[in-house]
Amino acid sequence: MVYNSFLAKKKVCEAMLAHTAAQFGLSSFLRNMGEKYGPLYIRLFGYPFSTASRILARKTLKILDKDEKGFLLDVGCSHGAFNFELARRGYTVVGVDINKESIDVGNKIKDSLRVVRNISFHHMDILSNSFPDKKFDTIIMFETLEHIKEDGRLMGEFHRILKDDGTVILSVPYAEKVDEYNEPVGACMTKDGGCVCIGEGGSHYRSGYNLDRMRGLLEKNGFTIARSEFLCYPGWLESSIWSFPFKFPLSLLFTHFSRNRLKLLVIAKKFTPHRASVDRSGRF
Repeated sequence: MVYNSFLAKKKVCEAMLAHTAAQFGLSSFLRNMGEKYGPLYIRLFGYPFSTASRILARKTLKILDKDEKGFLLDVGCSHGAFNFELARRGYTVVGVDINKESIDVGNKIKDSLRVVRNISFHHMDILSNSFPDKKFDTIIMFETLEHIKEDGRLMGEFHRILKDDGTVILSVPYAEKVDEYNEPVGACMTKDGGCVCIGEGGSHYRSGYNLDRMRGLLEKNGFTIARSEFLCYPGWLESSIWSFPFKFPLSLLFTHFSRNRLKLLVIAKKFTPHRASVDRSGRF
């Protein structure tokens, strides 16, 4: 089955196209084409249509398929592009996001699918959550940590709500030199090349992370890095809707020899006294 091809439904496409991000990022022509042919396009090529997102999805599923199914928290889930596939594979998924519109879209998609029951979406600031201690087996957070000013406090919350020996999977922009911003820098691009902050949380407090910065953040808050990997491919292979069918297969080839580090992907374990030493140098 093509990744997320079960999202190929008219109501699902209508919900995603109504999001403010689609209104800013897509021309009226593309939105109209999406309404007419979106389900067919998703059935053929899957969803989302971002090279980085799909490579990340492949790697994450490879990691999670080795674990027993349990409670999984997705922080910064947007409208749940990763979550529905994880729920279909047997995880009990909780998605949270500070952007209420994204959560509303996620719930509309869930209602359209009907068959997916082991998934829920919640509008919240994760730093003010009310989850009980040791609730989750796995926490995933993709392209979100750089948007949160108090990243150390967040890792402390992850440690609290994660079960002993639980897993955290993080993806962040790679930055050899990390720049900190006193004021958040807009992260969402408009179709005319400008920047706009879409809703709450759509901004950067730092340019990204390198491995040393990430290791220090995690170890200070009770985690050990089990594995790490860079997502590498030429920037010109980042896809648009129309170019995805061509660029995505090429990107899978280039990931084997490109040295252009775009993302840092880390899998970390909650530290417990009895945990054996872990391999810090392996690849997924």
